[in-house]
Amino acid sequence: MTLAYEHVRDAILRGELRPGTWISQVRLAADLRVSRTPLREALRRLQTEGLVQLDFNRRIRVAPLSIPDLEALYAMRLAVEPLAVLLSVPQLTAEDVSELEAALTAMETAASDGDEERATDHHCRFHFLLLSRTEDRLRTHAESMWDHSVRYLRIYHHEPDYRLALISMGRTGHQEILGAAQARDGRQASRLVAEHLARTALTVLASVAGAHDPKTIREALRFVLDSAG
Repeated sequence: MTLAYEHVRDAILRGELRPGTWISQVRLAADLRVSRTPLREALRRLQTEGLVQLDFNRRIRVAPLSIPDLEALYAMRLAVEPLAVLLSVPQLTAEDVSELEAALTAMETAASDGDEERATDHHCRFHFLLLSRTEDRLRTHAESMWDHSVRYLRIYHHEPDYRLALISMGRTGHQEILGAAQARDGRQASRLVAEHLARTALTVLASVAGAHDPKTIREALRFVLDSAG
């Protein structure tokens, strides 16, 4: 099941399987050289993640995208990631912090070189390292929602230059987050991550749906900051 799950999930997240695409289980099983049973298990797992939909005839479709879903996704990230960072950052080891520093340097270098794919990989690594010392269920949930956000960006903004600009826009925020992590200040890191994530969400939503009022994002950020005191 793992091979089928990872293959289909990666194809969806990278936009190779487009939103709304119907998936032939017979053809997919043949392409992956797996039996129908592990493939069905993989598709059920993807359904629970919201990446595929199962209709009453048991046909499989790649989940479509929508602005309300994107806003809800960012709002859920605002509820989960700052909490995970709050719990993780005080537990970071010296090696973890060194890896954070290296990831940020590599991200900035790749962005300066115009290498969007490499910059995105290091950007992901930086944020995942911030979560690395929290409880597994919380961490994996946060990482899964991150992956879903990247899917939206790759499809709504297929131009690498936009995604590079988005990473570069967050340079100051990343430096401040790193400083809080170096100090093992979980509360400050949590607040900075929430503000950084909200800025990204508002920028992305404005770029794809300028007339949309992102009140859910504003309320989610207010809730997180009020909770942080």
